[in-house]
Amino acid sequence: MKLFVKYNRVNIFASIFAFLLGSIGYYFIIRYVLIHQLDDTLKVEEAEILSFVQAKDQLPEPANYRDQKIRFTSADLPVKRKFINTTLFDPRHREDRYFRQLLFSVTVSGQAYTVSVSKSEDEARDLLGWVVLITIGVILLLMGILFLANRILLRRLWQPFYNTLGAIRTFNLSNRRSLPAHPATPIDEFKELDAAVGQMTQKILKDYEMLKNFADNASHEMQTPLAIINSKLDLMIQDPALEEKHLRQLQAMYDAVRRLSKMNQSLLLLTKIENNQFADTDLVDLAPLIEEKLLQFEDLIRAKNLSVRSELDHSGVRMNPYLADILLNNLLSNAIRHNQADGRFTIDLHDDHLDIGNTGPVFHFDPALIFDRFTKGPRSEGTGLGLAIVRQICDNYGFALSYSFREPLHIIHIRLASFYQMP
Repeated sequence: MKLFVKYNRVNIFASIFAFLLGSIGYYFIIRYVLIHQLDDTLKVEEAEILSFVQAKDQLPEPANYRDQKIRFTSADLPVKRKFINTTLFDPRHREDRYFRQLLFSVTVSGQAYTVSVSKSEDEARDLLGWVVLITIGVILLLMGILFLANRILLRRLWQPFYNTLGAIRTFNLSNRRSLPAHPATPIDEFKELDAAVGQMTQKILKDYEMLKNFADNASHEMQTPLAIINSKLDLMIQDPALEEKHLRQLQAMYDAVRRLSKMNQSLLLLTKIENNQFADTDLVDLAPLIEEKLLQFEDLIRAKNLSVRSELDHSGVRMNPYLADILLNNLLSNAIRHNQADGRFTIDLHDDHLDIGNTGPVFHFDPALIFDRFTKGPRSEGTGLGLAIVRQICDNYGFALSYSFREPLHIIHIRLASFYQMP
């Protein structure tokens, strides 16, 4: 849920709750005021009746008007003075009506009487009803204005944040460009956010450039001494004066230098892929590339007497041609190198996926780590970076990469994104 929507909901619910409580309180306050006014009117009538009885020692005439009624009832004992709400029948309209009533006692010629003075609540109730309706209308109007204000003003208020968020989304290290500028905002918090994001991207660009230069320079500088060591070892191995034990030691050194050189190249390739230095893409048909790779690995396949089965559809995927070559080279060489003698080798290329399977011994490590760097079998002579490079290429293009074991085949499955049939 977006912050704007969340804030709107909280604000509207809080406003409704506040208005509801305020309306209930307002209703009871207005009702109290109106009832208090009726009580004051009843007190005036009470004072007039008491004055009349005191002056003339007789009861005044009863009253039976529409809005006011005065009645006298003889009583054995005086009643306690009190105000009550009651309903009285109106014979004219044949219905019960609400009245505010004051009960008190008077004594005339030694006889006690209960006096009831009733005042109609119709006007008070009508006024209260109009007040409630007006209040509800005002609340609805205020809620509508509040909703529109939040929807329009808050969206404009938060626009600098969305501008910064959009700039972060489009930020790309490979372009080596800072965040695009957008209109200045007068809000201090957004100014601080823009400043912090700008400083962060500048530092990221600087660190990225330093890392890239270090990787390039380190790879270049390491290749030179490795080439010198390799050439010297070539010369020493060809020396006829060397004994057998020395030749075995030199051969071991030669193999180690070769592996070190290959590992250096693989790590450099991984770094370049992570830094998105292969941004150029083209429509690559994988079927002829696989057939070409099978021809290149023909001697290795024959040496292990592998049974090859391939089903290749002429399909294409948009990616960098060099990375496509690296992807297939690593997958096929891995399947051949880790295959067993007289084993099986399968390649399935269809509409949206590529499956490469090979027979081989069961792993002695967690299969979930197969695509991690430097993960390899106990007797593997590789660098442990082949499948890590495959995963990095797949991640770079959004390909779903997975491993499964369907006895007796180890299968690497790639679901190719943006994959479509070649014409």
